Amino acid sequence: MINKLEPKPNLYLHIDGDIPEDLNKGTLISLQRSTPMKIYNLGFQPAKSIPEIPRWFLQKYASFPFKILEPFAGGGTTIIESIKCGISIDWLDYHPLSRLICQVKTSIFSVTEVEEEITKILQSAYSHQKSPETIDFANKDFWFQQGVQEGLEILRYYILKSPKTIQPIMWLAFASTVRKTSNMNDGMILAARRSHIKEIPKLSRSDVFKYFQIYGNKTIDAVIEWQPLIETNIHLVKQLALADARTISGDIKYNAVVSSPPYINAIDYVWASKFELHWLGMVKSNQERLNLYSQEIGTERIPKQECKELSKTGYQLLDKLIEDIYLGKKYQASTGQNQLRARVVYKYFMDMQEHFQSCFSCLKTGGYYCFSIGDLSKICGVDIPVASILTEIACDIGFQEEFHFHLLLKNRKLNIPRNVNWASTIKHDTVVVLEKPFSLMDNG
Repeated sequence: MINKLEPKPNLYLHIDGDIPEDLNKGTLISLQRSTPMKIYNLGFQPAKSIPEIPRWFLQKYASFPFKILEPFAGGGTTIIESIKCGISIDWLDYHPLSRLICQVKTSIFSVTEVEEEITKILQSAYSHQKSPETIDFANKDFWFQQGVQEGLEILRYYILKSPKTIQPIMWLAFASTVRKTSNMNDGMILAARRSHIKEIPKLSRSDVFKYFQIYGNKTIDAVIEWQPLIETNIHLVKQLALADARTISGDIKYNAVVSSPPYINAIDYVWASKFELHWLGMVKSNQERLNLYSQEIGTERIPKQECKELSKTGYQLLDKLIEDIYLGKKYQASTGQNQLRARVVYKYFMDMQEHFQSCFSCLKTGGYYCFSIGDLSKICGVDIPVASILTEIACDIGFQEEFHFHLLLKNRKLNIPRNVNWASTIKHDTVVVLEKPFSLMDNG
């Protein structure tokens, strides 16, 4: 069983660069990372995984031929590592912005055509007079100044006229522009404003166009560096026509699932990217955006009536922890919050149980599931040993734990409003490798 951690600094194994393949099981490591390629940081993805983890797994466990499934693609970290290793990978993600980011990272573009189109768009934008009015969502005027709205509408108008083959790059630069020119405080992950942070500057259309140029250039730089590798191995990558990681289906059998599932009770991914979702036309209404939560594992958007239920998972420790949250044994939050958080925890683990079952079915016998997750989460004052419980659930399905180690998280800032009396900062990721044992024969 994987125990929760509160280690002393001298217990860490300090590593420079890549994680060694011969790491001892259960080791606590502190990693000094090398500067990654620019492609890793392209696009907004909160709390994204680091490339050293899938790289370690592939070096230790992969052989040729080898086929991977990435069900929580996010910013595409595992995809990039697989491409670099020449290993075949299928991927999916429920979130439209994550899908766009991964599509850009797994496509070949003509850099010259992109540069010329950005120049053309900006020339047209600066001379454009009356701006369209096509985008509407709740509190738009609060979050976006009038000049910014006009600039974004004009850019949208011309991006939609650009060649379809290079539009993904334009939209990704546009998404970063949307985030930067909103009235959200710099550095915030969720749409929030804090009075003690410096006043929001006044922005104009020209500021919007300036930032689009900046983010367009950053995207081009990343693509230029990445292009030689993706050109060679683009045939290895496939986006699946699936969105829900709980119900993965198909005839393909994989050698491994390699992913970083969402953290429990940490990031509301839909809320974090609400501005981009609306401005990029990925959702057509506030309700359509809210509908995305139905595909989000461990969603916090749960009907009040459902939160009144204290359901049982069948796992003794987990059910005790959920009950402690529900009854406020450690911390009494505001009205309804204990019941909501208890239900969030219940749904998270039940969603992950369904996900593990689905992945078990699509793995070959002898295949692996490698995941990294925050080791310990505090919810309403109750410590939830997430990695340990997930491992127990997966083993109950039929997996066997093959390996695990713990990684000290550095500089992972979740800049969101958080009550430290009943929540906490995640200090470690636990990396777990599960195996589908040969004794459980299937058709794989």
